[in-house]
Amino acid sequence: MKPILSIFFLCILETVSGAWGRHDLLTPFAIEDVAWLNSWNTIEVTSFQHFLSKAFAKDYKENNFLRQYQLNPTTKVIFKHHEQEGQKMTASWILIHYVDEPDWGMDQNLDISADQKFMGGTKGPTSQAFRHLYWKKWNLKAPWRTFHIPPREMGEALKRAQIFYDLAQTAFEAKEPYWAFRFLAWTLHYIQDLGQPFHSCQLLTPKFIAWNSLLSFETLIKRTTQIISNYHFIYEDYVVFRIEEEVQNKFKKYFISALKGTTFMNSSSAYLIARHSADDSNHLSYAIGEASYTFFGDQFLNPSIDVPNSPKGKFPLSPYEQSLRLSEKEKTIFLQNTAKSLEKTAFYTRSLLELAKEEFLKK
Repeated sequence: MKPILSIFFLCILETVSGAWGRHDLLTPFAIEDVAWLNSWNTIEVTSFQHFLSKAFAKDYKENNFLRQYQLNPTTKVIFKHHEQEGQKMTASWILIHYVDEPDWGMDQNLDISADQKFMGGTKGPTSQAFRHLYWKKWNLKAPWRTFHIPPREMGEALKRAQIFYDLAQTAFEAKEPYWAFRFLAWTLHYIQDLGQPFHSCQLLTPKFIAWNSLLSFETLIKRTTQIISNYHFIYEDYVVFRIEEEVQNKFKKYFISALKGTTFMNSSSAYLIARHSADDSNHLSYAIGEASYTFFGDQFLNPSIDVPNSPKGKFPLSPYEQSLRLSEKEKTIFLQNTAKSLEKTAFYTRSLLELAKEEFLKK
């Protein structure tokens, strides 16, 4: 197959669906200085059925909710952190402990769009990708970072952010603040996902293409998918590793400093905030792809390496901090670009909370 045609058909790459790895690790720093959240420090925990009966109808059940919001029918919306009905929680606690909930299966194993075949399929963990990604319409002015086939807008992350934001407002108006903040946590998940460049761009750099497989289309697709997955997951693992080390004061607080702050933007909808998050992330995608390739080296091009399906710890991350292969400039470029992504992720996290405060949470 001719090279140009091979690249054209990279649209059928299977897309991985992870984002920042651990949203619960990012969120505490992003919202740490959001002072008004402190006024929501005695929120009573209520059951999900109690919320459904008040917000919808007395005979409205969990299966009705899952069907209405097109969630995996096996999903159980339960207390997953040992909270009890009647217990008092803070808003920050709810946001931090449930911001990862959309990764717990609710968006998996659904067959709801023809676009899913381009974005992770309809079965297994990657099937949630369609809900957690957003690819901009192809643009001649940015042909690489907007490249995908079909060239239209793809992915539901923007819409899901707005859907659960609206649900949070419904919960608040039903005088169910526990569920209002829990649904806001879901909203934040999608907005934060879009802050990760691997979620706003399919192919961050041409270095991720398996150029030595151009003569076999099937191998080209399989190998390039594997390469992107390798760099995607090692990148996420490193960000988590680095933040954990910064928490323990082992490293300069490069990423934690980027996450902290009080800045936000004023916006009229969760959808628009999510779109801004995706746009900024997409603009950084090429720089992140190039810097990741340099930082982690070319070992992840190796067909014998499969990071997503390898045991935890198989690829130690601490050696990258002391790598003699990299110059200080190369390390700094990687850290600075990643810090920019984290800074924007935190910025839009606070922007969503500010919108909610102004629209329905102001005391």
